[in-house]
Amino acid sequence: MFGINAKLPKKYFSCEMCSNPHKLQHVYILGNFAILPEHPYVEIEICKACALREHGKKNKIKLDSIIEERTKRWLKQ
Repeated sequence: MFGINAKLPKKYFSCEMCSNPHKLQHVYILGNFAILPEHPYVEIEICKACALREHGKKNKIKLDSIIEERTKRWLKQ
């Protein structure tokens, strides 16, 4: 599944998209759109600012409402 897949609890990490330094923040899991064989499916850990940028600022309310559902589905895998 591509897009924002899950919101995990806060931890110290460096965002893989914007390379922000280590700080305590929520972790969002972003999955890419796979185009095989050159670009396989990869999931990266990103910060909240990057998650909002990927989802769209106009859809912020929708992200907060659907992220719980997507997180439950992602954790079952």
